Amino acid sequence: MMNKQQVDYLVPALADYSQNVDRIETVEAKKGWERAEITTKDGYTLAGTYIKNPVSSKKAVLILHGLYQNRSMSIDYVPLYQRLGFNVLLVDLRGHGQSGGQMTWGKNEVGDIDEWIGYLRDRKANDQIGIHGVSLGGAYALLHSGANTPVKADFYVEDSAYDDLALVYREKLRMFLQMPQENFIISALWFYCQLSMYWHTGETMADLSPIKSVVKTQSPILFLHGGADALIPKTAMQSLYDAGSSYKEFHIFPNAAHAVSLNSDPREYYDVLHKFLKDINIVN
Repeated sequence: MMNKQQVDYLVPALADYSQNVDRIETVEAKKGWERAEITTKDGYTLAGTYIKNPVSSKKAVLILHGLYQNRSMSIDYVPLYQRLGFNVLLVDLRGHGQSGGQMTWGKNEVGDIDEWIGYLRDRKANDQIGIHGVSLGGAYALLHSGANTPVKADFYVEDSAYDDLALVYREKLRMFLQMPQENFIISALWFYCQLSMYWHTGETMADLSPIKSVVKTQSPILFLHGGADALIPKTAMQSLYDAGSSYKEFHIFPNAAHAVSLNSDPREYYDVLHKFLKDINIVN
């Protein structure tokens, strides 16, 4: 199920909009935004959109969308970062939108992020680069922050990420089966899920959990979460924050549901982000 991206069976709240790219194509054409493209190390083509700031800048942010979405989801973050003086790169994660490949829960996506950072530095001459990820994109950002790779971002912003993939998936499995407590059936299916994950990715769920990455992070991180998030509880953010080893700040938007804090509290969202970037000397 995980290999075929049928997570909606376990998490019914997630609808699949990954292939609906009408919005981003319309906005690209209307605003004259530049189409971006890279080739991954395993040969897939990934798609993105590069938006140059009207004011000359060498700062850029890479925005990563959530599960079953595409870079259309990230459009609302463009004015936010343009106001802060950034060039913006929206990308389709592998297996989403116009990008090839299948999602691997971070195993290969971490390398994809390296390639996108290279695009921003080498092809667009940016010298300060941040990563802002929402939901699944936030988890990928955190996995990258602590990965064994020489390529690092100058800062990371995670919004609504899970802390432990294994715990989240097991709980959603229990809810899907409508079983009030752990039992043999859940344990057997859980073993199959773990085996399937390892077969298709070569990693376990624990290996791909952000909680294990943030302890190795050296770049500054801003942790954001909605206080009314019913999909990933705010305790996940607290666990990530507590485990983080680098400079860190956090903020909870009390009334926001999952991954909609920007739309729920746009002014507050901007103020929190602005303060963080000032505190780490990225903006004035």
